[in-house]
Amino acid sequence: MTDQVRMRTSSLALALIASAALAAAGCTEKLVQPPPPEPVFGVPDSIQEVFTQNCAFDGCHGGAIPQQGLALGDARTSWLAIVGVPSTQRPQFLRIEPGDSLDSYVVMKLRNDPRKGGQPMPLGGFPLDSALVMRIATWAQDGAPGQEQPVARRGAVAAR
Repeated sequence: MTDQVRMRTSSLALALIASAALAAAGCTEKLVQPPPPEPVFGVPDSIQEVFTQNCAFDGCHGGAIPQQGLALGDARTSWLAIVGVPSTQRPQFLRIEPGDSLDSYVVMKLRNDPRKGGQPMPLGGFPLDSALVMRIATWAQDGAPGQEQPVARRGAVAAR
């Protein structure tokens, strides 16, 4: 081997050792797991059941064009449409005011409160069974707690 080849081989070996040392030094940090995704909430099943059976029909609060933009077709969509959202008929009231069933517009509509606009609900089915109205009013009064949705039910609806 000539001196020139030995020098190139030595230089290459030193470069490889230096690169390995630098790479090893960079790997001393622990990999951190990303945080879990934020929980996605929907209305509780007991509330969605009332909406599904009494409100979420084509031409009412279901289908492609729900009345007043109030879609109640599934738990997540219902949550996004009512909890903390101003009414389109009376914007001074939230559709569901967490902790205040008296001023929750959905409850007003179900009870035919004189402060509401338009017809009482459900349209063509008023009055709704008082136990079902009480279920929704109690849920609103209790702060309208959400029910965490399983991954399969989260769908493509954006998180609030």
